[in-house]
Amino acid sequence: MTPAAFISANIGKPYSYTGLHCWELVRRAQHDIFGRALPVIIEHPRSKVGIARLMQRRDKHSGWHRVEAPIHGAVVFMTRHGHGPERAAIHSGVYLAVDTGGILHTDDPHGVVFESLAELRTRNWVVSGFYIPD
Repeated sequence: MTPAAFISANIGKPYSYTGLHCWELVRRAQHDIFGRALPVIIEHPRSKVGIARLMQRRDKHSGWHRVEAPIHGAVVFMTRHGHGPERAAIHSGVYLAVDTGGILHTDDPHGVVFESLAELRTRNWVVSGFYIPD
């Protein structure tokens, strides 16, 4: 599937804590656009601490390559503004080089959105890292 078609098929879908949450959207995008299989999350922590612990597991898996700038297909890990980018990630999306480039992600109450880095900042998100999975 093309990135533009994937965005069109998913934009506006509602966020779901146990269904279409941020990681599930990343998984689907990686699979449908890039043919990459990422692990399913079977835990659904409600606290930010629990989410941060779950996302830190990526560092224990081989095959993640951190990149300094957004590139097409990069998984984007985010935290909230004021926490500093070095803080643990609590949110994820995928960078797609469509139009001028942006991050496809989903959160409550917005659902699936495609936003530029500047738009993310206005919504209080800070990128903590860009990663390319094998």
